[in-house]
Amino acid sequence: MATKPLSDADALEALQAYRQHNEVAAQAARSLDNMHPRTFDNRLKRAYERGLHLSDGAKDSATKAGLGGLEVRGGHRRVYDADGKQIDTVRYTVPLMTPEDIQDKIGQATESALERISKAKPASPTLIRPKPADGALFGLLPLFDAHLGLSMPGYGLDEAVARLVGGAFEAIDAMPAAGCIAIVNGGDMTHQNDDSNQTPQSRHPLPISANYIDTTDAATDARIAIIEYAAKKFDRVETKDLLGNHDPATANIIRASLRQRYRDHDRIHVDLEGVNFWHRIFGNSLLTVHHGDIKRALKDMALALCQKYRVERGQTKFHEHHTGHLHHIKETRFDLGGVHFCQHAAISRKSNYDAANVYESDSILQGITYHERGGRKSTIEVHLD
Repeated sequence: MATKPLSDADALEALQAYRQHNEVAAQAARSLDNMHPRTFDNRLKRAYERGLHLSDGAKDSATKAGLGGLEVRGGHRRVYDADGKQIDTVRYTVPLMTPEDIQDKIGQATESALERISKAKPASPTLIRPKPADGALFGLLPLFDAHLGLSMPGYGLDEAVARLVGGAFEAIDAMPAAGCIAIVNGGDMTHQNDDSNQTPQSRHPLPISANYIDTTDAATDARIAIIEYAAKKFDRVETKDLLGNHDPATANIIRASLRQRYRDHDRIHVDLEGVNFWHRIFGNSLLTVHHGDIKRALKDMALALCQKYRVERGQTKFHEHHTGHLHHIKETRFDLGGVHFCQHAAISRKSNYDAANVYESDSILQGITYHERGGRKSTIEVHLD
């Protein structure tokens, strides 16, 4: 089917819109029912080629001289009286853009582009709001020592991510639908801290299945998958990333990524207050988390926590402190300070170091639910081996 020829009226419409919007083509095109930019540019070009930008007198001169609209830059026009006698000569010019005009147009275009960029914020993910949850309950999903990037025979980054995400999904499925869940990365999410592939302090060499960039990308994707899976069940999701002795740099990387993804989301909150400790008051319970690599006796640690959270402890009756680092489950209650220490097993598989030193603890991921009256309502254990 032949394309309909462009009429002078359509070309003139584009030219007028261009002038009305200070010769900013993008704005002019949008004013014409969001006309496609290429269509608008074509109509504007045709308007100039046909001389529609010229005055009637200039167009008449161009026609007599056989010039196109784009060729006309100025000339002389004779003025005659009623008897046909020349009485004057008028010089006319088609205005050209000066360097100052060009700079103004560049500035306008830049401002227009910046305005469009500022409006082009990446949309937060759309998540289906869950069925009414129990606001008297609070869930905690601590993720300790996933060591993504650990290399073992038949085990690498893909297997480690599947292990972490699969275990977390299973725990979430089994937990009661609480009003809120906190998903806390308790440290050592990645096995290495940079591409030196050594522990930061002792410089021990590490068996690595992927470089640091790929590992942090995978860790971020895994965290997102877990967060958004939980958001389908829990009314609100809080998330926190803590550093470990293997990966002190990783927590800030993941935190920055999650902050950007969920910055406009009303049901997912990214905790930005430091990367060493996490704490939360829920009802009569104070919950605290640290990676667990502080070298103090437990009794001294209990006293230090009582001092650190003295205000929060004054508002609650129960205090549970969660750690990982040592890769096995252990619970110790200090009645003197009223602190219940909960040491978690590692999510990762046993490494060669574990095997050589006969560390045979199971790999377990826990999902814990608390009641607002204080203390636990339930504990879910997902055995990963």
